[in-house]
Amino acid sequence: MTMTKIRNTCVVVWLVLGLAAPALASPTSFVKNILDEVMAIQNNPSKGESARAQAIGRIIQRSFDFPYMAQESLGAAYNSLSSGQRQEFTEVFSSLFQTSYTNMVLRFLKRETVEYGQETQRGGQAEVKTKLVRTNDTIAVDYLLHQKGGGWLLYDVKVDGVSLLDKYKAGFAREIKAHSFQSLIQKMKTQLKSVQ
Repeated sequence: MTMTKIRNTCVVVWLVLGLAAPALASPTSFVKNILDEVMAIQNNPSKGESARAQAIGRIIQRSFDFPYMAQESLGAAYNSLSSGQRQEFTEVFSSLFQTSYTNMVLRFLKRETVEYGQETQRGGQAEVKTKLVRTNDTIAVDYLLHQKGGGWLLYDVKVDGVSLLDKYKAGFAREIKAHSFQSLIQKMKTQLKSVQ
């Protein structure tokens, strides 16, 4: 087989595989699908609050990159942990964020209008700007995503310019500096019990 035939065969295979693969949804579409799904659950009169919380919790669980967020929230301190400590922290962080964020969604995201603004993408990362329009208020909510496993996952949310991940990072750093990692994990477990 000549080089030209090999090259042509490779191009045909690449085109066929490219056409067969599902297109990656845009970051805005990904965020919109999440918010539409959450709003539908929130506005379903047949679901009680507990059932709504569970359904929304499942959406949050599948939509956020919790291992990445856990590592980022500890910064350099993550590298000094044993594998067991990393696993424990990731599990506690994931549960705490998921529960806290679910509670926030249950309180604040009901029949509001979501306006979608600018989307920016760079190097496998994206930001989707939105506005949550309420009767007497407008709240800027920006979603930060990155590509993982052939799709998008959220890794941070900015509310009125304040990053939830940065808030965790600053609080965790203060607690570790003042006390210890063990103190931090204990406080997180206590907080998790109080919000569940």
